[in-house]
Amino acid sequence: MSSSPVDSNDSDLDSLFDEPCIPAHTIAIRTAPPIPGLFVPPVFLPPELEDEIASECRRLYFEGRNVNQVMLFGRTASGADGDADDRDARMGKGLPPFLISLLHYLSDVLRHQVPDALYDILFPPWGAPPRARQAIVNLYHPGEGITPHVDLLNRFDDGIIGVSLRSGSRSRWDLYLPERSILILSKDARYGWTHGIPGRTHDLVESEDKGQESRPFRRGTRLSITFRWLLPGADIVGGPDP
Repeated sequence: MSSSPVDSNDSDLDSLFDEPCIPAHTIAIRTAPPIPGLFVPPVFLPPELEDEIASECRRLYFEGRNVNQVMLFGRTASGADGDADDRDARMGKGLPPFLISLLHYLSDVLRHQVPDALYDILFPPWGAPPRARQAIVNLYHPGEGITPHVDLLNRFDDGIIGVSLRSGSRSRWDLYLPERSILILSKDARYGWTHGIPGRTHDLVESEDKGQESRPFRRGTRLSITFRWLLPGADIVGGPDP
């Protein structure tokens, strides 16, 4: 398996600076490896939600523009002042409506798929202190990937959600992430292991029926959306490093 713990060469990298990876030729598995804090729940985005989000991302951020990454920011409301509960504000004011809709779906579908303590990190209850949430939208053409990295330790907190749209791909852990799948990183998976996507045009993936041969999947143009929390002060532009 090509996964690896953090070393000094990986820890300074961040998904801000994505670079192609050298393809490997191992068979991608369909079951998540036993890394503490790594969750790939057996649930998928509905096709109609995928269509809406992918269409909006392309229209707003990528059509006619020579970019492959967009960063967006929101802040959750606190409720500490006795304000009425606002479900949208709990997801992150400032994020576009289609990403708020995605967060609502993830909040509902993950409630019984991850431990309660992790769920409360991903979706803080009303009355929790306000937090800054970042959404990263990445566009990957076939053959492109992400250099193995750990999200910056002095800038981002625990609890990361990733969603794959329009195409599947093989991850750093030799794990195949199908289209519309959901990936969650916490604890050791977030802090102690690098994650990334090798750059390639095809992935050799084990059969869903263990008795069948593995088969190649051609990658299409893939959109990924990542949600993560900024540490206190990390959302202040031009301020000292946290």
